[in-house]
Amino acid sequence: MSWWDHLLDKAPAGARDALLQPGLADRLGAELAAARQRWPEAKHVPALSDEAFAAALAERLGTQRDVATALSRLRIEDLFLAQWCASGDARAITAFEQVHRADLDGVLARFRRLPVSSDELLQTLRIKLFVATGDKRPRIGDYSGFGFLQNWLRVTALRALVDIARSERARRFEELIADDDLLSVPELGPDLSSRYSREQVSRAIKQAFARAVASLSPRQRNFLRHAQVDLLTLDQIAALYQVHRATVARVLAQARSELSENTRKELAAQLGLADDALDSVVSAADSRLDLSLSRVLKAPELADGSESEPT
Repeated sequence: MSWWDHLLDKAPAGARDALLQPGLADRLGAELAAARQRWPEAKHVPALSDEAFAAALAERLGTQRDVATALSRLRIEDLFLAQWCASGDARAITAFEQVHRADLDGVLARFRRLPVSSDELLQTLRIKLFVATGDKRPRIGDYSGFGFLQNWLRVTALRALVDIARSERARRFEELIADDDLLSVPELGPDLSSRYSREQVSRAIKQAFARAVASLSPRQRNFLRHAQVDLLTLDQIAALYQVHRATVARVLAQARSELSENTRKELAAQLGLADDALDSVVSAADSRLDLSLSRVLKAPELADGSESEPT
């Protein structure tokens, strides 16, 4: 069977009429042949055999609401490269970076303020895109083939690097409050003390709080800094950013709410506490959170110069 016969055999019933439109088989066949000619080293990769590639495309056709329209946006060469990368072949990653290095460099440049080298960021991004984790396939395997791989890469890489930036920011926040006694827990209830030491709980609170601060948007952190460190009024902050004072009040309220809620979520995840036990721990540290937040926000090296992610 040819790859096209395999595709017709594996495609969802609702997609077959669209696949039979005049000229489509020739067009897609020519594009697949061009991809194989461009990357001959992928010739014997099992994931790119006629049957396997047809199965991958058929699976993706099944996710499309309007198959005929989707087929007009299908990028066979891009899907071929993505499937090759998802196979784990190191040669595929080299080929991918040769094609898309300028796109990767463009995304990486937006994060040049991070205390991490471009090479380190690129290596982390490679892991995010090309390495399977647990029972999940590599993220590059999520590319549908409908629309340019270039566009998918920019969005996916940006999201991955935002996650990296937040993790790095959380680590730096945690370092700032590592020796901070403000978030130490004065005493533990009998149920909690039987499972954790005060040092363990205090460390968990600091980690949870640091991650919660890191998850705030730059605008939220900027507004909190102006309010708590610079002691600016709502009107002064509004004038500084040329927004209405009600916008400032809303951003500050949302930031404080998210900070509290995300601290609770992180703490619950780390310690596995029920709501009542979690309430007692958070209440014990609650009065100190604002003071620790001010200490973190005072750090000049962590100041956000804009309202976007690091650039």
